[in-house]
Parts: sequence; structure tokens; C-alpha cells
Amino acid sequence: MRNGFIKLTLIVAVLLCASVVFGSLLLNNVENNVGTAAKALTYDVFQGEFISSVNESGEIESSSNVEVRCKVKSKGRDGTTILSLIPEGTMVKKGDFLGQLDDSVLQEQLTEQKINVAQDSAAAIQAESDLDTAKRVLDEFLNGTFEQDRAELEAAVALAKETARRAREYRKYSEGLNRKGYITRTQLEADSYAEEKADLDLKLALQKLLVFEKFTRERMVAEFEAEIRKQEANVAATEYTLELSNLKQAEFEEQVASCRVVAPTAGMVVYANETDRRGDASFVIEEGAILRDGQVIFRLPDPTKMQVRTKVNDSKINQISPGMKAVVRVDTSPETPIAAVVRKVNAFPEPRRWFQAPIEYEVFVDVLEESPLIRSGLRGKVEIFIERIENVVQVPVSSLVRKDDLFYVFVKDKKHRIEPRLVEIGSNNEKFVVIKSGLEVGEQVLVDADNYIDEVVFPTAG
Repeated sequence: MRNGFIKLTLIVAVLLCASVVFGSLLLNNVENNVGTAAKALTYDVFQGEFISSVNESGEIESSSNVEVRCKVKSKGRDGTTILSLIPEGTMVKKGDFLGQLDDSVLQEQLTEQKINVAQDSAAAIQAESDLDTAKRVLDEFLNGTFEQDRAELEAAVALAKETARRAREYRKYSEGLNRKGYITRTQLEADSYAEEKADLDLKLALQKLLVFEKFTRERMVAEFEAEIRKQEANVAATEYTLELSNLKQAEFEEQVASCRVVAPTAGMVVYANETDRRGDASFVIEEGAILRDGQVIFRLPDPTKMQVRTKVNDSKINQISPGMKAVVRVDTSPETPIAAVVRKVNAFPEPRRWFQAPIEYEVFVDVLEESPLIRSGLRGKVEIFIERIENVVQVPVSSLVRKDDLFYVFVKDKKHRIEPRLVEIGSNNEKFVVIKSGLEVGEQVLVDADNYIDEVVFPTAG
């Protein structure tokens, strides 16, 4: 019994000592807490509209642009030099003069090509004449020379036949005279030789006629027809050459005409200057500038269909979709918001301009209001609204601290003490976070809460 009383006395003594120590520590902590809170920066919990948005800069332009491009081909040159331009902002009608490009080299090439066309035309005319001559030669042979030569050979055959007949009869007559002794044997042999020669001449004449009719005619016709085909091929070649020369001349004429740039439709002239992401000019449309083939020189925008073309980082692009509301603020008048809406979000990123450049997607935002501030060629800032909530409790994002996967804010009470308050959070943007529960409007929270996390005693979980 005595031992039990002694143990109980010791336990009570220990508890009393612990109470004294804890009270002393708590008093010190409260005093330190009060001192800390007095110096801490605070922000009043407020209720209002919550806005989460993406802000980017972009180019103001018409979504319905008629682009006027350089149609002059470089062909080994650096490009085509601009000689003159009408002032930017000029209102023009269809067919009005916009600018003049250097056509001096093209004029020289056009003159040389005209000479080539004349020479090729002469060659084509000569080829036609040669073909006509070849056809006439064949016709002359078939209907003139051939018949004439054959008639001559037939006449030679007739003469040879007559000569052979006479030689044969004369030889027979000589044989009779020889039997009667009126002529010598030698004279008879001479008449027999004359008959043999006449027969040989007849055979030769007949052979010549046969060769001429059967072989010479075919050979000559084949040669003349081959010459005709050759001249026909030559005519085709000269015609193709002339056609190509005419096409080249037409191309040079078109290129010369393209150096005088005219408006394809009515509109306001906007120079197609090129800028980088920082807005610095990378190419300026001006007199003396050199244009590449296909480069845009002017834009003739439809002022009733304006848009802002901007680029959004890939870390934010998934938050943006067509139909989201937005506002545009022109750099020349940033205090004036102009209603807009997201029309298109490109599915693929833009090509990177350098290694490790940020991945960006092009976004097109249509301007909904007519405003004299909106003009093609200007730059502006676009605010795309991701989320808008009416009448919600909010505090600065920097007032949140996270501990054991829970979110707290440090509330400063009327006695300048810091109270860690467990809160349930909702949506947030770069500045504020929505508080679903745990705070009342008007309470004060520490702004830079992370700086005081070691000076506050958090409530025990559970």
C-alpha cells in the first residue's frame, strides 16, 4: 500500500513538471507567433469573379487576306529588286498599280529570245519547203522522169529488135549470095557477126528495161520516200523548237509583265514585312529590297474580318480550344479591351527556329468588335479565358502551403497571432486560388506563407 502511494505521488509530480514546461514553451511560442504576425505581409480574403487565362502577343491581320506575291523567277540570281512602291495604307481598286520590280535583265533576255524565235521560225519555213521539194521530186519521178526513162528504154528495145531482125535477114540474104559466089566467105562471116551483135544488143536493151522497171524504180521510190520522212521529221523538230521558243518568249513576256505589280482586288495596301517572335523586323518591304520567287509583297486585307495570330507554348496549349472567349489589347492602346473568340488551334507545332527553342502552337483568334484600333500590321496582346467563375472566395497563390498532401493558409487574427487553417482549394491561375472551404471573406492571410512555415505549429492530423 505504501509503495503504491509513492508511485502515484511520483507520477503526479512528473505531470506537474511537464505542464509547467509545456506552458512555458507555449507561452514563448505564442509570444514569438504574435511578434512574427505583426511583421508579416497579409492579404484580405475576398469574394469576386475568378478568371484563369492565357496571355500571349501576336500579329493583327485579316483572316481574309488577298496576298500579292512576287511572280518573277530568280533563275540563278539572288532575287528581284524592288524599284518603287505605293505608300502602305493606300486604298486601291482592282488593277491599280502597287509597285515596280527591276525588269532590266528580263528585257534583255526577252530581246534575245525574240531573235531566237525569228531564227527558229525561218528554220521551220525552210523545213516545210524542203519537205515540199522532196514530195515533188517523188511525184516528178513517178509521173514524169520514170515514164520518160522507161519510154527511152522501150524505144531502145524496139530499135534493138528491129536491128536484130534486119541483121538476121541480111545474114540470110548473104548466105544465098555466098552460095552463088557473089560474096566471099569473109563477107558472110561479117554479116553473121553483125547478127550476133544485134541479138546481144537486144538482150542488153531488154535487161536494162527489166532492171529499170523491177529494181531501179523501187530503189528510187524508197530513196525519195526516205527523204520525205527525213524532211517530215525535220519539220516536226523545227516546229517543236519553234513552239518551245514561243513558250519561252511568252514566259519572258509574262515575267516582264509581272514586274509591274497590280492589285488583284480592291483593298487597303499592307506591306508583308516579316518579323520574328520578339517582334523585330527580319525582312522589310522597301525600295531596294530583294525579293525571292513566291515571296509575299503586299496583303490586301478585308477589314471586316480581322484576327490575331499568336503562338502558345506547349505547356498551355491543351487548355485552349476553339470557341473560348478572349479579349485583344492593341499595343497602341493597351487600356482598351476588344472582344474576341478562339477560332482555330493548330494540331501541329511550329518549326523550331533554333536548337532547344520552345515548342509552340499557332492559335487564331477572331476579333468580334469593329474598332478603329484594329488594323493589319499592328501587334497586340491576347487574353484567352480558360475559366471564369462568379462570386468565389479567393486568396493569393503565394499564401498556400502544403503539408502532408494537405493545403493550409496562415490566418492572422485580431490579436496578431498566426493560425494555420486547413482549406479546400479549387481552380487557380498565376495570381489567385479559389477557396472552397476553410476561410471567410475579410480574414487576413499571410502572403508569403512559405517564409513562416517553420514558426507555426500545425494541428495534429485526425
